[in-house]
Amino acid sequence: MDRSHEYSLTERYQELSDDIAAAVAVVSARRGQAAHAITVDSFLDVSYDPPTMAVSIYSGSRMMETLEMSDHFAISVLASDQRDLSERLGASGQPLYGALGGIGNFPAPRSGQPVLDGAIAWFELRLTDILEVATHSLVVGEVIALGAGADSGKSQPLLRWRKAYGTIGPR
Repeated sequence: MDRSHEYSLTERYQELSDDIAAAVAVVSARRGQAAHAITVDSFLDVSYDPPTMAVSIYSGSRMMETLEMSDHFAISVLASDQRDLSERLGASGQPLYGALGGIGNFPAPRSGQPVLDGAIAWFELRLTDILEVATHSLVVGEVIALGAGADSGKSQPLLRWRKAYGTIGPR
């Protein structure tokens, strides 16, 4: 039975948008010498020519402040065995500095932005545009380097669906 009349549009939107399965990734960037990173599940490829991606970031967040000060950022797509990293970097009250302390990472080849070890895929981006949309900013970047993790052919992606984590079966 459809109970949409019992909900506000916002509540119903939140409920139904949770039915969209989404890959989980970490967006990272440097603010000075310190690395900052957060978990996201609202990112997408926008164009193949030139390769372009976008990610949705809460406009009032410290991560958005970091991105506004940086010309580059990275997106690391998480494997299903990286749930702990997703939860750690997705927790509220993350420190501005030291968020990647104890988390294996390496510098992306062109800008040195941190990329997480073990990611299924990673993308290094040059920030090209920031679009303000409601409470969030769509951060758009042109892909300038990319790669896959050593086990990416065998790994399953970490997914969010209905406020829970999961994955898909073998390829």
